[in-house]
Amino acid sequence: MCGLFGISVKNNDNLENASLLEHDLKILTKKSQQRGSDTFGVLIKDQNQNSIFKINQEPFEVLKRKDFKKFLNEKLNNKKTEYVSFIGQTRLVTNGSKFSEDNNQPLITENIIGIHNGIFVNLEINENNSKTKNYESISIKSDSLKFYEQLSDLVRENEFLKNYLELLQKVRGNYSIAFALKNYEDIYLSSNCGSLYYYHDKKINFFCFASEKNILLDYIQNSKFFSKNKFTINHSLIKKCFNETIIFNPKNNEIKIINNKEYNKEKDYPNLLKNKINSTIFTNYEDDLQRHSKLKRCSKCILLETYPFITFDKNGVCNFCQEYDQQKFLGEESLIKILDKYRSKNNEPDCIVGLSGGRDSSYGLHLIKTKYKMNPIAYTFDWGLTTDISRINASKLCGKLGVEHIIRSAKIDERRSHVRTNLFAWLKKPHLGMIPMLQSGDKGFYEYGRKLSKELNLKLVIHCTGYQLEQREFFLGFLGVNEKLVNNPTLSDYSLFNKINMFFRYGSQYFLNPAYFNSSFFASLQAFVHSFVYKERFLHLYKYIKWDEQKIIKTLNEEYEWESDVSYGKNQWRMGDGQTAFNNFVYYTVAGFSEYDNFRANQVREGLISREEALELCRQDNKIKYDTLKIYSEVIGFNLDSVLSQVSCIPKLY
Repeated sequence: MCGLFGISVKNNDNLENASLLEHDLKILTKKSQQRGSDTFGVLIKDQNQNSIFKINQEPFEVLKRKDFKKFLNEKLNNKKTEYVSFIGQTRLVTNGSKFSEDNNQPLITENIIGIHNGIFVNLEINENNSKTKNYESISIKSDSLKFYEQLSDLVRENEFLKNYLELLQKVRGNYSIAFALKNYEDIYLSSNCGSLYYYHDKKINFFCFASEKNILLDYIQNSKFFSKNKFTINHSLIKKCFNETIIFNPKNNEIKIINNKEYNKEKDYPNLLKNKINSTIFTNYEDDLQRHSKLKRCSKCILLETYPFITFDKNGVCNFCQEYDQQKFLGEESLIKILDKYRSKNNEPDCIVGLSGGRDSSYGLHLIKTKYKMNPIAYTFDWGLTTDISRINASKLCGKLGVEHIIRSAKIDERRSHVRTNLFAWLKKPHLGMIPMLQSGDKGFYEYGRKLSKELNLKLVIHCTGYQLEQREFFLGFLGVNEKLVNNPTLSDYSLFNKINMFFRYGSQYFLNPAYFNSSFFASLQAFVHSFVYKERFLHLYKYIKWDEQKIIKTLNEEYEWESDVSYGKNQWRMGDGQTAFNNFVYYTVAGFSEYDNFRANQVREGLISREEALELCRQDNKIKYDTLKIYSEVIGFNLDSVLSQVSCIPKLY
């Protein structure tokens, strides 16, 4: 059982809405908590932003939290908004764990943010047609989430209202729901059991709702919004939502009432998706796509003016383009000569190939085995954020190729704990130069490559890396280290000056933010040593041969039924690392670009795509990968909404 509630008012300057609504929200939350007190969540919606705070804690205690008070203050003290609306829930978790995001609402899908009380018993009705499936979605979804995923698909349709009403006819069970469309004004209420009451007074621009009549009445009687503005309660305006859909528009303060029982397939229902707004979730992330277009970009590639150490000549060409040398491949002939030195004469293993399950390593293993006729042993280092989809891909390849696959795992719980600890340390004093520290746990990949080489007595270790496209100078650039990464050097090839420079700059951040001195300190130091100090003895495959994205994807799809992550679109780069989506969210939110901008810029310089193609691809690449972020947050163990909200508040570089 859950308590649903909501408030919506016009943001008139003569009303002290911020303080009044904060008080009123607390009253309504306390009253609703009697229906469930395991978790709390609220959506604050205006015409600019959808902001969410939810946490697995007793609602009354949440109201006392400093971070929640800060959240309210930031969202309510915006006089530029025309209206402000709340949709909230206090929840009794009857199934599963309260620590699961599925059991903590509001739920977020591609197009919908909503809450639900009740049980849907037949949500398989449209499961085969759902367009919002993510390969890595949670294995057991709540009935609420399934409903909103199916509803989210309907937002794409021209006749949303008609299709929504049709969906309500199909579902079985009891429900009271309230939801908002991310990019539209309207708020929807529906119930087939009557556990939903609303109060609408057009004269005072006020709308509210709750799961019970007594809760709603008690709230209105104690509302500061009413008392301070000397509004009179009109008891006749309290109405039950029963077998109805209430559509409330907060901008014009009007409601539409539709009888669900009288739904008619043949009837023409109005298209309510015409009043689109530029609203985004947590942050202006999607809107940033437009804002970023106004920033200065290199006239030759696509790098932005916020890129570290960037300068432009009189023609608008950046220094990275001016200094760029196309990659000089060492050549297939040189590669074969090296392989011949180690090639087994009796079909015994002759080399080790690092396999992440991602695009490049999968194709690399394919080449080593099939084209170059080596007898490799594949190895994977699972540091706790290796994705399920990459594990499946690695399994498919090794199974079909008949390649032995050795998996080495870190103490996964410990590594995940380190990421969580460092993430919260970083949030205390966010610095873009320290983002790579969150990913330091994966550097064991190099360490275990060296260890296996000794254990198996196989001197040739092949990493399927080495293409210049992957170079990302900005990682260290944000730290203040200016290293020109020409012709794809390995980490250990960095100049001694910059290694020392890097060490002291990382060190200075530790002293500026003592929270970094935690249980992960020695593991992070070890990662630095294994990455930058130890001299590499690995063979980097793509230093020798050209890299062809289309050929790679085509080969993997056709020969191995290789799985793709739909959230990555055409670009499957880095999908095997669960940390990547979060890192890129931060870079894009704060700096206006991500790894993908860097990747596409290098493609332009190599003559692989045009500048126009790069810009369009980046618009797709940089879309927020919320499903992937959700999985990441559950694996690491933090409240995604809270963290993304904090990231969105970091001062921008633009």
